[in-house]
Amino acid sequence: MKVAAWFASVGRSEADPVEDSATLDAALERIAQGVIVLDPRLRVISANEAARSLLRNTRLVGADWRELLQPIAKPETLARLTSALQDRGAPRRCDEIELRVAGPDGAQSTVWYRFDVHGGTETPAGAARVLVITDRTDAVQQAHEIAELRAELQSYGEILRALLRLGAARFATAVRKTSEAMERIDAILKQPAREQTAFREKLDAALAQVDQIRREALLLRLTSLEIAARSFEDAVHELRDRESLSGSDFLPLAVKLDALLGRLALLRTLTRNAMPGAAVEENRAVTDNGTQIIDAPRFFGEASPEPAPSAPAARAAAPGRLESALASLTEHIGAEQGRPVHIEFTGLDAVPSAHRPIVKNIAIQLIRNAIIHGIEAADAREAAGKPSTGTLRLSFVRQANGGGELRFQDDGRGIDPVRVRRAAVERGLLRPDEAAALSDRQAIKLIFKSGYASGTPEGSAPTRRGLLLVRRYVDDAGGRIALASEPGRSTRFKVLLPPPPG
Repeated sequence: MKVAAWFASVGRSEADPVEDSATLDAALERIAQGVIVLDPRLRVISANEAARSLLRNTRLVGADWRELLQPIAKPETLARLTSALQDRGAPRRCDEIELRVAGPDGAQSTVWYRFDVHGGTETPAGAARVLVITDRTDAVQQAHEIAELRAELQSYGEILRALLRLGAARFATAVRKTSEAMERIDAILKQPAREQTAFREKLDAALAQVDQIRREALLLRLTSLEIAARSFEDAVHELRDRESLSGSDFLPLAVKLDALLGRLALLRTLTRNAMPGAAVEENRAVTDNGTQIIDAPRFFGEASPEPAPSAPAARAAAPGRLESALASLTEHIGAEQGRPVHIEFTGLDAVPSAHRPIVKNIAIQLIRNAIIHGIEAADAREAAGKPSTGTLRLSFVRQANGGGELRFQDDGRGIDPVRVRRAAVERGLLRPDEAAALSDRQAIKLIFKSGYASGTPEGSAPTRRGLLLVRRYVDDAGGRIALASEPGRSTRFKVLLPPPPG
């Protein structure tokens, strides 16, 4: 129902006053969109259930709008919306506003809403502003996915042109130099530092390496890699201009380094697809950590905490190995989400060098998914009779034919097949009768489907992207993936990888 029509639905024109709050509340509940009515001081007079659900807040009435949005919106977003609300002119539209809202389990997720601002309505509190909220998250996520695909196609074309222009040998040398410079940046930023001189030496050394990456990107004419290198370079320069530095000041570099590593990972993957016969010297440029993306690596000068206790079959992560990178990732995301969690490893020494990049890529997405959407908060775990610290287990078994079996398990909330079926129907993936006919095992596999999304932790948009990446990695490698879950207790993934080519 349109905003202009909801007063008419109760026998009034939009210009007529609503004389009592009960009538106003009843009118709002007839609207499918989220609606909030504000008084002239921008305090909430009334809000319907849809608005409370969208903002994940049941206590809207009486709150100041600016204080309400401050914890979940960026300052520039809050300023933009406040300006629209204070404007007494024609209706205003604010498209695709990004917010960070908390789910029932306390986990933060990013959403995109459209805000339509209408004014001049008379209410028991006087002239009010009417704010209509429309969920645009799915549309924005789909646009992002399309943009990512277009970027991949552009990069693929640039790689093909570079191969034809430079030849395979020269192209391989440029890629190797880029990989080596990236590894040196990672090593530089991991070096302990507490004094100002040491911080600045790290920045200068990192600048020298990123300059190498940027020059190779220019040689190859790879636009996305050059942009990521310049962005990282700009962030380093910004730190160098500060009068004093601390370890926490290096946090923004984690995001920039993540983007740079992502560009390199895409470069290597697309290069293999573009010309499998071109010797890009995968093994020479790959350390024990591999060269694929490592999300938010921990490189601060502070000493690492003692590793969490692990099961007898698992062992602590050795520095400089694949386990070390994944353990750092687990620690970082756990701290970011406020989830105490540790990870145990078994058999990762047996991962062949040819499988190491794909194993790392899959493990990164599964770890991220498990911590953000599977592992509960400490108090929720204790209430469920679980240890307050969540446990992830990652193991690899090399098979006689040269292939391998990768297993990942978390002891979190699991995946509820009932909620997955309901979400699939709501999103138009299945008819109700089709969803009802699925077994629980078949139902939970829907989380791998493109377009699956819901407001539940296991079906939110970030989860979908991560699991779609896992599916893509497995498919590209010619492997198979299996999924099992016990609601309230665990989720398990098994990935079968074929023997490496050649």
